Amino acid sequence: MNAKLNTGIYLFPDMTMLDAYGPLQFLAMVESFNTFTFAKTATPLRSDCGAMLTPTHGFADCPPLDIVVVPGGRDVLGQMEDAEVMAFLVQAAGRARCVSSVCTGALILAAAGLLDGYRATTHWGWMKQLGAFPTIETVDARVVIDRDRITGGGVTAGIDFALTLVAEMVAPSEAQLLQLMFEYRPQPPFDSGSPHTAPAALVAGVRERIADTLAPLDAFIATHATH
Repeated sequence: MNAKLNTGIYLFPDMTMLDAYGPLQFLAMVESFNTFTFAKTATPLRSDCGAMLTPTHGFADCPPLDIVVVPGGRDVLGQMEDAEVMAFLVQAAGRARCVSSVCTGALILAAAGLLDGYRATTHWGWMKQLGAFPTIETVDARVVIDRDRITGGGVTAGIDFALTLVAEMVAPSEAQLLQLMFEYRPQPPFDSGSPHTAPAALVAGVRERIADTLAPLDAFIATHATH
């Protein structure tokens, strides 16, 4: 009998909970996956919506990962600057069969050098920042697959990401079964989920809300994205 694939979802303070827990709900139902969460330590941490998240493992006792999932948040600069986080992700990716991200988790992977030479996507509001890494080709898509890397767009794209991951690592039929089981058939009340379809005033409003995180991020990338 084949061993289950250790599928670890990284958690960190002030992250966007849905980035991780949307995929977690789907991936935890895959029988061939051993899905769990991990963080620097197993101490509970607060997400950006106030919900407390309890990692299953800390770095010290995290099992070897076959699939690495890195979610994001409004401000991921602290993770990108954390040498311990960077070192752990590089080490974990070295043996993993798939390294992946949701939303601005792609910037964390980029800072670790784990998207060098790959096509990738992220939340539209941070696409410019991801593209500032010279060896990463950004793609405006819900999910991007490039060899052993799978990256998802912003927040809710994590569900599409999870289904794509299952289809790639297990079988399309397994992903379809999960989609049906969770009755995932999105019918949003508005067509404003993309800057290409939302009114210009709404796009400007989102950019204004995230502007304070971008200048420090740009400064970090300008200094570190030379690989």
